[in-house]
Amino acid sequence: MSINDYNDLLQEIADIDVNVSSIADSKHLMVDLNEREEELIQLRKVLVKEIHSIEIEHIKKKKSIINRYPKNHSSGIISIFRGSNKKRRIKALKHLDTNVKSKIEAYCEVKYMADDLLLQIKEMKHSANDFIKESLGNQL
Repeated sequence: MSINDYNDLLQEIADIDVNVSSIADSKHLMVDLNEREEELIQLRKVLVKEIHSIEIEHIKKKKSIINRYPKNHSSGIISIFRGSNKKRRIKALKHLDTNVKSKIEAYCEVKYMADDLLLQIKEMKHSANDFIKESLGNQL
């Protein structure tokens, strides 16, 4: 999935009507919150795997670049036109690092939003439980 897909999914999960006026509403809200909490937990797992796979791919590409531009190279007329392997290797590695860093940051940002949403859901569940307890206490 793309970052936009993850953001859309988070937006769907975050769209919760928390207005409750009865114990039944609170119970329905609790069921809804539990479902969304489970979705977020699964989403978070997927994001962690996605970040990990990006990091693994980064390591593979880095190794490929290092192998493509070895430290031992022949000096001569070709290296004058093409530049030294060291300079080309450094340039390629910097370019790779910049791309990977921005990609990982985007996925980490979505992960942090999911974490924040999980905390908000736990707070809402606590509030709904308190409402149920207060309502039951008033009925007795």
